Amino acid sequence: MAVLVRSATLSTFEVLAKGLGLDVPTLLGRFGIPPQALHDPDLLIPYQAFINLLEHSAALGRCPDLGLRLAQARGISMLGPVAVLLRHADTVGDALALASRYIFVHSPALKLEAQLVPGSPELVDVVFNIEHASLTARPQVISLALGIVCQGLQLLTGGRIQPQRVTLPHAPVATEDAYRQAYHCPVAFRATAATVRLRVSDLQVPVAQNDPQMKELALGFLEQLDSKRHALLADRVRRLVRNFLSAGHARHSEIARALSVHPRTLQRRLAAEGVTFEALVDEVRKEQFLQLVALPMGPGMTQIAHILGYAEVSVLTRSCKRWFGRTPRQMRSAR
Repeated sequence: MAVLVRSATLSTFEVLAKGLGLDVPTLLGRFGIPPQALHDPDLLIPYQAFINLLEHSAALGRCPDLGLRLAQARGISMLGPVAVLLRHADTVGDALALASRYIFVHSPALKLEAQLVPGSPELVDVVFNIEHASLTARPQVISLALGIVCQGLQLLTGGRIQPQRVTLPHAPVATEDAYRQAYHCPVAFRATAATVRLRVSDLQVPVAQNDPQMKELALGFLEQLDSKRHALLADRVRRLVRNFLSAGHARHSEIARALSVHPRTLQRRLAAEGVTFEALVDEVRKEQFLQLVALPMGPGMTQIAHILGYAEVSVLTRSCKRWFGRTPRQMRSAR
């Protein structure tokens, strides 16, 4: 299962790509991104497909600063409800803490945190990372992310904050002027992490448009999403199992990957809710079997076994006997 990101991350891509003479529908199709992703900001698309799309488009359009241009064109507004919350934070430090907590709404693979610089207590690094084993971050998407951070700092403070420097974990792919225009500060390459460096005192700078009432409204909405993400994990696992059982993707590792968590973390969080992954899969199979076997002109037992993710009818038969004390054919006859 793919790790997902809101399609708002494609904001302004169509305009920029067409300006480079690129065939946007063909590009989207090549990477399996539906055309409606250009117009529905809340549609979820595979994050790796977006990363690959940016790299290929930058090379094809001979535009090595494509990620930087995307960041300058849209900024933090592509973060949707998270952007609303950040615009009404109390201070820059408050905005960074809120971004770190709620960035999962944009994609569960994103991580953002502030870290004091060792040996320089007056400096702090805003560290960006894409944390998922199945994702390969590339220069364009990292340039885009740090560009959003820098643009966001400018927007939130009315230009009062000037980053000290930006570090990128790769070699330069665009010109020095392109990086400076996007980041407004010196840039270091081949670093150990992707960071935007600030003064610690910058964290106390008030956010220019702070509205406490708007902040509370945005917080309430995002808290609902956060509580659903944690409290209803078992329900989310059930839905994923139902959707991907017949495709053979309902294994523990696959469901964990879809949720962007480590398999052990998934098992531990399910245990906290009083269930196990195996029990949820068994429950979904039992429910689907009852639905399928009750259909007057329903599929045969071989097809039902496949739909439920079983390799053979004999495995389905053993499960059916365990569930109901009867064979599948006896269940169908009884109904």
